Amino acid sequence: WDPTQVESIKIQPFSFDTTMAKHPHRAIATTLLLLLVAYIPETIAAPPPQQRITTCFASSPSLRRSAPSSRLQSSRLESSVQADNRRSVLRRALRASGALLTVAQSSPSRAEAKPHHEGGKRAASNTAATNASSPRSAMNFPRVHPGLRVGDPSTDVLCEVFVDFACPYSRKLFTTLTTGSEAVLDTYGGRMAFTFHNVLQPWHHQSLWLHESSFAIKLLYPRSELAYWKALFADAPNWYDKEIYGLTRAEFYDKIAAFAAGVVVADAEESDGTLDEGEVKAKILQYLIPPLQPGGNFPPEATKALGSGPNDDENAVFPLTRQVVKFQRKRAVHVTPTVFFNGIEQGQISSSWTVEEWTEFLDRALWA
Repeated sequence: WDPTQVESIKIQPFSFDTTMAKHPHRAIATTLLLLLVAYIPETIAAPPPQQRITTCFASSPSLRRSAPSSRLQSSRLESSVQADNRRSVLRRALRASGALLTVAQSSPSRAEAKPHHEGGKRAASNTAATNASSPRSAMNFPRVHPGLRVGDPSTDVLCEVFVDFACPYSRKLFTTLTTGSEAVLDTYGGRMAFTFHNVLQPWHHQSLWLHESSFAIKLLYPRSELAYWKALFADAPNWYDKEIYGLTRAEFYDKIAAFAAGVVVADAEESDGTLDEGEVKAKILQYLIPPLQPGGNFPPEATKALGSGPNDDENAVFPLTRQVVKFQRKRAVHVTPTVFFNGIEQGQISSSWTVEEWTEFLDRALWA
């Protein structure tokens, strides 16, 4: 390609039709290409500054004597001119691309006019569960409050504890607060409220699945929620990374559902002796397994409970998972455990705190 022939290229005018509107990325790429081709002659049409100055040197003895310094100046001049030309072309291209993208985004897209391709695999795989996701456009939050709420919610005093089932430090703090003959929750639960918030930590890949099991219990067997949290934290070492490293997602779901079913059936608050452990496990798995996976069967009541339905890749507790993660991020919680008292983070509270230290702190907080 001979760059001196650029001026002979004839650029045909084009119109911004509906095809370009439906594919803004193509429109931007086309615009950039056209602009670059259009403005290349501006950059290379005239001889480079170095060539012009060299011509002057040849015709002037006085300039030849100052050639070294002049060459340095000409080199700087050439770099400056080339940079100006490049910046000019880039500015024009970006302005045009921005305008084109604005027009493209304001035009109706093909996806809005026709959500599914006729005869395509995606259309063939859509099920009633997918169609149930229509409320998502109107509601982007579940109807269930995040976290485990215990104590007296009518008081003005709230202690929020952010914990992860896969975190040994969370386990230590939760045990101090909820178990034993002098459990803090038993002593102060009638005078204030406690909320234990789920924190999903990605460096423990099973963390999500553990919390999902607690969401299923929250929705299906709410009276056993506290019992399940206690049981899961008590059994947590059996669910740490090295213990479940080789399990697939399906295998983990089956194992955690069996564990949860055992807790629910054994819980006197939930069970009157008539619950069948196998049936409870099957219900829990309905909330954990995505609808199009083997064994998946999305329960219709989950849409009503959560405010939205799944698509092919989401399980029934996905809306609650998304809400919990958003809540954690909005509160800027990174490490577990993290404690807030009436909305203010209490950085001095540690997982190593004893019952006596908690008692001293809460007494001062309640009677200050």
